[in-house]
Amino acid sequence: MKFGGALAAPALNMVRLLLAAYLCTQAFGLVAREESALALEKAPLPAPAVATPQAAPTYAPAPVVTPFSAKILRPILGETASQYGQHQWWVVVRTIIGWIVLAYGVWMWTWWLPSLYFRMHEDFLKEDIEGRSFQQYLTYHFNYWMTSGGIGAMFKLLGIGILTLLTIGAFIYAILMQDSPVRGLWLCTVWASAASVDPAVTAMEGGVGMLLTFGGLVLLAVLLTTISDFFAAQQKKSNEGRDPIVEGGHLVLLGLSSQTKDFLEELAICEANSAPKTIAILDTMPKSEIEEEIKRQNTNTGDLKIVCRGGLPSSAEDLWKVGADVCSRIVILDEPSLPRDEADSIAFGTLLTLRGQGKTGWPNNGHISVQCCLGKNVGFMNELYPGKTFVLSGERLGRLMVQSARDQGLCPIFNAIIGFEGDEFYAAKAFDIGVVGRTFQEVPFWCEKTVPIGIRDASGAYIINPEKSYKVKMDDEVIVLAEVLSDDDAIQRMSEPMMDFQAWRNKYGASTFVEADPNDNEKVQVLICNFTERGYGCAILFALDEMVAPGSVCDIFCSLTEEDARAIVSNAEEEQDRTLKNIEVRRIYTTAQHQMTAQHKLNMMPLQDYDFHFILADSALGFQKADEQTVAIILQMKMLLKARAPDLEFNPLVEICTRNAHEQLGLLGIENTINTISMMSRAMALVAIDTLAHGVLSDLLSATGNNMDIMTLGDYLGQQRLPSQISFAEITAMVNRAAQQVVIGWSERDSDGNKVWVVNPKEKLQPRVWTEEDRIVVIKDV
Repeated sequence: MKFGGALAAPALNMVRLLLAAYLCTQAFGLVAREESALALEKAPLPAPAVATPQAAPTYAPAPVVTPFSAKILRPILGETASQYGQHQWWVVVRTIIGWIVLAYGVWMWTWWLPSLYFRMHEDFLKEDIEGRSFQQYLTYHFNYWMTSGGIGAMFKLLGIGILTLLTIGAFIYAILMQDSPVRGLWLCTVWASAASVDPAVTAMEGGVGMLLTFGGLVLLAVLLTTISDFFAAQQKKSNEGRDPIVEGGHLVLLGLSSQTKDFLEELAICEANSAPKTIAILDTMPKSEIEEEIKRQNTNTGDLKIVCRGGLPSSAEDLWKVGADVCSRIVILDEPSLPRDEADSIAFGTLLTLRGQGKTGWPNNGHISVQCCLGKNVGFMNELYPGKTFVLSGERLGRLMVQSARDQGLCPIFNAIIGFEGDEFYAAKAFDIGVVGRTFQEVPFWCEKTVPIGIRDASGAYIINPEKSYKVKMDDEVIVLAEVLSDDDAIQRMSEPMMDFQAWRNKYGASTFVEADPNDNEKVQVLICNFTERGYGCAILFALDEMVAPGSVCDIFCSLTEEDARAIVSNAEEEQDRTLKNIEVRRIYTTAQHQMTAQHKLNMMPLQDYDFHFILADSALGFQKADEQTVAIILQMKMLLKARAPDLEFNPLVEICTRNAHEQLGLLGIENTINTISMMSRAMALVAIDTLAHGVLSDLLSATGNNMDIMTLGDYLGQQRLPSQISFAEITAMVNRAAQQVVIGWSERDSDGNKVWVVNPKEKLQPRVWTEEDRIVVIKDV
């Protein structure tokens, strides 16, 4: 507040002093004029002069008595009594405008500017930005306002300066000349703009006029020079990104990658109260290039405030420049264009730098979300900076692709629970929803609008799909899938369960889960197109190796040499410390990059013999070009298969990079698509906002955790027959009775008869028609 007193108090005192002086002079002037008028009225008429032949008789002029109303209104209207009496409309209009301008000038300096100053000071104290002074905070926000405001900010600053000059000049004139400030405002305007003084005016008026003329010239020169220099300096500083960011509680994104667009767009739709609205991006590119890249990607940032700086993510100086010490979150995304080891090495160096700052490391009061490329590095990253680091890896996505190729629809379901649209993960205190002491098998029936999937205990450990016999403790939190909660309507304490599970179990008896068609131990032939070192080809191979019978084969179609492709598989086996046992890489079809879509190259492969087709995206080409190549490959394959096997159903699992590719493939009848870039970006956005998502996604995406699967209801019935109608609550009871699984959704039919997937149905007691084609979605242990 010392800095506030130095600026705001003198301005307030000056305005108050001018107003007091003006009122005093007007009061004294009015009294003096009244006394003078009364004296003239009471004085005797002078005796007539003696006539002389030399001169004509003369008479003293009769005193002009000004009406009292005119005396009062003259200082207000700024006109003579005679002019006031004429009631000229333009006099009144000009006077009203003058008083409005003066009132606005006084309001600006006595209320608006001090309020703005003190409000910013309160914001500075609330954000608790360590190591930065309030002067730096003001300078930063002023520079940002000038830079982002452009010409509009320049004119606002010019308007403030002109209004200040005219207001002060008008009151000085009124005090010294004992005249209306409106007249002074008019004269000051003329003097400041035209710089001319009438020689016939009094010395006092001339002095005030010259003073205002000089002030106007100085102000104009200073403004022009300052604005010119400011924009020149700001342009240079802006392009280089050298000025520090003075924010608090913001999010720092380290590195600009191909995932940045999806990450920012996901944050823009987040409605959580804790979500930061200021995003600081630090990358090795200059600031101007970072901003241009974000614009080039047509990123919809919504209400987010994006601030970019150039620098090294592993440099403490550059990290301080983006406020890494006082931010609430730091996010390190993967860069798909780099080799996996190199991308993880950059993350290691950044984490070490952050850990070594201060006593507790940066951020002082926040957490770090890191995307890891290699699953083997996840544990090391967590140990490198424990307590503040939350690492997420996409190693499970390969298994998800394989599952989705076998059970189409799994990818859309996974998409539905990742992100801020639709249902999200929430943690409700067990005591608040009244489930303390109950087993996890009973908990679902006390959650009418949500689906419980796990527990977060008092130590912070996450237990997804816990044992059915687990008894909920007082300090536990129940992790649920629920709609966006603006008023916590979805998580409510129920007076009684929506269904008596024990009574239902006693009625229908016990049952054991038996998977009717587990699809295990099948010998298959698989094709993987666009196999690359950074792609999910190796992850698909390892997932297939766990799910198929020995003797299965995989062919690869890529632009690499056969030697390079086999070396990638060999290196992956060394990294995973395992070898492929059940599936063998049989043939590798190679071609030049520009011939990947050539029909005669695709014609070399026995497309009709493959049980599964995986068409991956080569993101190194760029998102648009990669999708163009993918769509062209599928189009050529469809034409070849139509000629070879017209009755064969072609349902490949396709990796895409943009929404446009999904729409184009939909026109070709291909619906089983997955956008891994978007999926991981959205997952990282979830973890950045709330670490609860990290506990859930770490389990669902890790190789040793739970996974989602699409199942038939008949696997859980035991001796029961498949019902023709059933509610979601009854399905939950069937799954809870038979298996260590959690049911989270089911399939439905839209108005056109197409299958759609619904997670967390809201009317859980409403029966619906059930057929053998319908499926349920569960979370189960691997």
